[in-house]
Amino acid sequence: MITFSVDEDEQTIIKTLREFTYRNLPFNIMSVEDESLPKAWYGGTKYLECNILLGAFNHLDIKPLVAYMRGMVWERPEDVQMIIKRQWESKFRIIDVFPEDQ
Repeated sequence: MITFSVDEDEQTIIKTLREFTYRNLPFNIMSVEDESLPKAWYGGTKYLECNILLGAFNHLDIKPLVAYMRGMVWERPEDVQMIIKRQWESKFRIIDVFPEDQ
């Protein structure tokens, strides 16, 4: 999952991220608000008011993706996060793409 500020143009971010490739494979990622999905498919009693992109990838090397994302233009880079879980891990972890101590 990739999350970022609602101040960003989500479609531009998706387009730019889809230009990233790993092992010569496309980086296909989509918004939880994609028009092809039913409205509020995620449950609850309220619409999400945030940008969340989803994708599942086999053996994705996170370091090149983070480096690529750091080279992108962001309105609020401090809000960019990745939420990942590797196949052999039992829980998710959050990566701040632009950590404060950088």
